[in-house]
This record gives sequence, structure tokens and C-alpha cells, in this order.
Amino acid sequence: MKTTIFTVIVSLFVLSGCDNEDLVNSPDTMKFSNSKEGNLSSKKKNKLPNVGEATFSNSTIVTNYYYGPSAGKIYVYSGGEVGAANVEVIRIERRTSTKLIMGVTCIIQNDVVSLNNIVIEDTDDWLAQDDNGNLWYFGEFVKNYDGIGNFLDNAGSWEFGVDGALPGYWMPTNPFVGQSYYQEYYKGNAEDRAEVIAVGETVTIGLGTYENCVITRDFTRFEPYVYEKKYFAPGIGLIKEEKFEKKELVEIIELIEIIE
Repeated sequence: MKTTIFTVIVSLFVLSGCDNEDLVNSPDTMKFSNSKEGNLSSKKKNKLPNVGEATFSNSTIVTNYYYGPSAGKIYVYSGGEVGAANVEVIRIERRTSTKLIMGVTCIIQNDVVSLNNIVIEDTDDWLAQDDNGNLWYFGEFVKNYDGIGNFLDNAGSWEFGVDGALPGYWMPTNPFVGQSYYQEYYKGNAEDRAEVIAVGETVTIGLGTYENCVITRDFTRFEPYVYEKKYFAPGIGLIKEEKFEKKELVEIIELIEIIE
């Protein structure tokens, strides 16, 4: 069934021209405006994509070039702090179940993070692809644990349509250098952004060499001196992630196995 989001209870807005430290314009006072190129305004970048104009006819059929996990596959990543032993393991699995959010059926991607063999985070991410091939991020449910496995809280959780939260791009359909966009917007809680800094790159990791990769720089105003570089290979998705603090590389995570 063809689904179009035509009524959104929350305000749609533009966020533009801000540094990591700044957040200009309020969702209470601003509106979206899109252009044909990458769903970004020709005048303003760094904005939340306009979900109000997106159509989701087959939202769980993901064909986005830079997203790979299919139902049943498990992606395994490993890494840790630079110069230290690899102690962090991340297992990503796309569930066969789905979740309905604001009239759109989303796939569920489960991420489990373990540190020294103890689970410290278990998250369900909710994703949906629009008819133009943009993969949207509709929210997440997070379970956080301490270093010995005791449940702590659900900090970081958010859902489109709840308490003013709005979705952004997980990955746009045709990323181009200089494209900048919000991945999510839940004021004061989740305001992650990404900028495409390279396309057509060749990237080598332990599993092999990948061509035509996209590299993004991910950041949030809540941590002005921290950012991540993420490397996406066509048909596979995320293959490598590097974390920087004050421009110094402090952590590396790489894809080490795909379990069919």
C-alpha cells in the first residue's frame, strides 16, 4: 500500500548554517524547503530532510547503494582505542520483524555493543526507504548497561512523532561531497549530523579492498571537539569507523565478518 506522510503533528523545520557549537533556528518557528539535489535547499545546508514530502510505497525494501544488511545477515565489527587491544565488538543484525511509525513501516536493525565480552548497549534502530531511495532514520530504542552487565537506562532513545522528535537521513540516495544533513532531531537529546567529505574512494580493511566508497564526517553539537569518520562500501554499507577527539585519532572500529 502506498503511504505518504501528509499530516505531521510536530512542526517541520530548517536548521542551517550552524557550527558544532551552535544550533540556530527553532523547530517552532521554521519550515522546510527542499531542492531536487539531495533534498537540500539550494540556499541552506545542514538541515533536517523534509519527511513531509517523502513517499514510502515499499519502505522495507532497501535498495540504497550504501546500506547492505539484509534480513538474517549479521555484521560483526571489532576495534578499540588506538594503541590498545581490540576489546569492543559490535554485532549488527537486520530483524525480520518491522515497526510502524507515523504510518510508515520500518525495518528494525539491532546493534549490540560488547566491551570485554560484556554487553554495554543493545539498540533497535528503525529505518525506512522512501521512493527516491533515501534511507531514513525514524528512531531508536536503547538499552544501556554498566561494565558488569547491569541495566542502567534507556538514554538516547527517541521516536519520530513522540515529544517533537523528527527523522533524518541514515544515508541519502546519491551522496555528494559537501552534502550536509541531520540524521535525527530530538531537541536536547539526539541531534546528530553528517557531512559527506569524499565519494569514489578506495578503502582497504582486513576483509579486503573496496572501491567507490563514501566517507562521512559525523558530529553533534553536544560534543564539539569529537567527530567520527565513517566509511561506506557499495552493497555492504559501513565497513570502518574512526573516532577523533580534538582532531586526534583515538579509536578505530572495522568490519571483520559477515555471517550469512
